Amino acid sequence: MKRGILYTLVICLSFVSFSLSAWETDIDYNYEYEKNGPYTKFSDWVPYKLHKWEPKYLEDFYELYNLKQHYNDNELRKNIYWLKIALKKRFRHPKHALCETKTEQEYYKYRNLMFMHINIQIMRSYMRLASKFDKRHVYFYNLDFAHELKESFGVAESFYKEAIPYWEKAKEYADKANEVPVDLDLGTIETERYEIVTGKLDFGYIIENHLNRLDGKKKIVSEYLAKYPEADAKALDLIDRTN
Repeated sequence: MKRGILYTLVICLSFVSFSLSAWETDIDYNYEYEKNGPYTKFSDWVPYKLHKWEPKYLEDFYELYNLKQHYNDNELRKNIYWLKIALKKRFRHPKHALCETKTEQEYYKYRNLMFMHINIQIMRSYMRLASKFDKRHVYFYNLDFAHELKESFGVAESFYKEAIPYWEKAKEYADKANEVPVDLDLGTIETERYEIVTGKLDFGYIIENHLNRLDGKKKIVSEYLAKYPEADAKALDLIDRTN
């Protein structure tokens, strides 16, 4: 009888100690860990799709547009990518638009303003890309890299020309938006519309001016290469030849 009671006490104590040890080693779901270590954070196993925001509407993709003070080619290309997708998407419900619209006419103007602005942003991004391959002045010592300048100017020209259709589209949407004599609370977008319609903002002239100046610089380079055809090679190749 005493032996049975002893066994019962031993089992109870072992169960209590096991429970205490289990309570003491409770899982910390968000503990810090090394990325390449042997442990994995428990939250990494939990599906996160329910908490993930997925862009769906035109305004969603437009809000992905971002331009830092110091940007590179990849950031510009990424912005162009998102904005081009935005142009193919449908708008949010008017209740969730980027500004308040009280009538169907105001919502019509809102849509045209957004199309206008997105086309302008794509155009600006192409022009920024072009400027990275363009050169404001070609001095005599720049012609040591005439081959590289020739290739760079070709890329710049293609980006300038790529921007032109988006400017033409922006003008079309600006004219449509101008049909509604109500100003929406879209800040500088309404200003863009007004300046385009009145001719104060003319990127067609600006792009044409860039292309004309680029033609002059391309002519300088081509004349130099015609005079010194051996210079039409990469600078490193020319160094190898001299060595």
